[in-house]
Amino acid sequence: MRNCASCGVQHTEGPVCSLCKQYFDFSCAGITEGGYRKLGDRKNSWRCPRCKSTMSPGPTATSSSPNQLGKIQEQLNNVMQQLIPLALLVEDVKMIKNDLKHLTEAQESTHEIINNFASTLQALDTRVNNIELAAKDIPALKAQVAKIQRDLEEKDQWARANNVEIRGIPQKKNENLYEIAQKIGQISDFPINKVDINYIARIPTRVPNAEKPIVIAFNNRYIKEELVASSRRSKQLKLSNLGFSIEGNFHVNDHLTQKNKILLNKARDLAREKNYKYIWVKHCKIMVRKSDTSPVFFIRCENDLAKII
Repeated sequence: MRNCASCGVQHTEGPVCSLCKQYFDFSCAGITEGGYRKLGDRKNSWRCPRCKSTMSPGPTATSSSPNQLGKIQEQLNNVMQQLIPLALLVEDVKMIKNDLKHLTEAQESTHEIINNFASTLQALDTRVNNIELAAKDIPALKAQVAKIQRDLEEKDQWARANNVEIRGIPQKKNENLYEIAQKIGQISDFPINKVDINYIARIPTRVPNAEKPIVIAFNNRYIKEELVASSRRSKQLKLSNLGFSIEGNFHVNDHLTQKNKILLNKARDLAREKNYKYIWVKHCKIMVRKSDTSPVFFIRCENDLAKII
């Protein structure tokens, strides 16, 4: 690297004055790089502009004036000095362009993310709309399910319409349930024939260590109703009348479903609390009556418990 004798800027290649032996860059030497190379052997006799001006005769005072040449040279030097930061400016422009490229790529990536979010939000919005539409159907579906449950409960209870449930009779080994049924008919003043019975059995109970109740399924619902009515009128439903040596009573009732048994217990507790005089079951239906002159109403579901006031 050499410093130009005219502008002082470093350069790697340029002409050398054959007189002053100083180095110049091509712009200050007033010759292009290509023109300088074409000089061939004449490079050795090449002279810088300053040496040329001192040796060539000037026809006028203006062309040979050192002051004017100095000013021109000073202006050229100033221009060259101003061009020095140009290289740095070019590098800065390159960096800015690179930053803009990265910014554009980041913006495109951001747009893609936003588009993905928009698609997700659209999908969520669709799902929410579907849920809202489905939610509008929930009350109707609940009502439909409740009706189906009531229908199933009624069918279940109707399937027991011919049955009586007898509670309070201790279980014996090798007991004969048909004989027990006939004795119950005798003390209830309603004879029971074996041919009237479809089946008779003890059934499991939800109460731990409690005696299993006896269920008698009659072939005819009217026989069942007559037995229940007769047993309720009888005062002889005592275990001793069935041949047991222990004291106590047994009870003959309609064979209710588990749900209706729970409903009956709730209705009985509430009726006792509200001083109702009557609560009973007839034809597998729960009925209540506050007094002898009050109307009778049915308790078919838990909502009907609100009638007991």
